[in-house]
Amino acid sequence: MSGWQRFGILLVCIFAVMVLFPNYDGLGLSFLGMAFILWTGGIILLSLITNIFALYRWETFNRVLTFAVFFAIVYTLLWYFPQEDKVSPINKLKYGQYPTKADIDKGIKRLTFNFDFLHRNALRDENYSNQKEIVRPEQDEKNPKQAVKKQAKQLIEIFVEDEK
Repeated sequence: MSGWQRFGILLVCIFAVMVLFPNYDGLGLSFLGMAFILWTGGIILLSLITNIFALYRWETFNRVLTFAVFFAIVYTLLWYFPQEDKVSPINKLKYGQYPTKADIDKGIKRLTFNFDFLHRNALRDENYSNQKEIVRPEQDEKNPKQAVKKQAKQLIEIFVEDEK
């Protein structure tokens, strides 16, 4: 297999871990970014070595090398991927906590974004499916600017009261 195919395996592994174990925060995303950079460098290095020594001619060696890279990628992602509950995914699997359908749905939902390109209306409720609370201006047909200012003032007052 070529380096591009190993790179594709890396992307599939990263997305699979993100979907199967969606209880990560910003630290998880930075970990995945660094793992992506590290493994991309490793794949480039392996490709250079196999091309310099003409190891690409031995198909069996290439397949074994690709399987070794695949298992190393999966192992490092599962062992070190930070979760919110401070338990690594490999320990969850070891203790029988397998990903459920709800986890997979949550993981897929975290990878989506919230804008409908067909209707291009930013005020539709469907555009805000991943957000917990929608803050919208009150509908005032006569003077919408006044309604927006009024609601902004209320939000500022709420924010100031919460800080006390």
